[in-house]
Amino acid sequence: MRDFVKCFRRESAGHWVCTKPCEIELAGGRVQVAAGTRFTKGTRFMDVDIADLLDDEYGKKKRRS
Repeated sequence: MRDFVKCFRRESAGHWVCTKPCEIELAGGRVQVAAGTRFTKGTRFMDVDIADLLDDEYGKKKRRS
């Protein structure tokens, strides 16, 4: 997940934009994201709330630093 989150820029809580193409392997399968794609918490992409995943990882990163 750490590599995946590096492909995004946080615009505000719950709002993210993909800055370079990336993919993540999840329990339900692989999710590929194109650069420029925007995600808002509560919106599902390929049945996954990407913004929620990114917010969680962002929170973990802040606690580690």
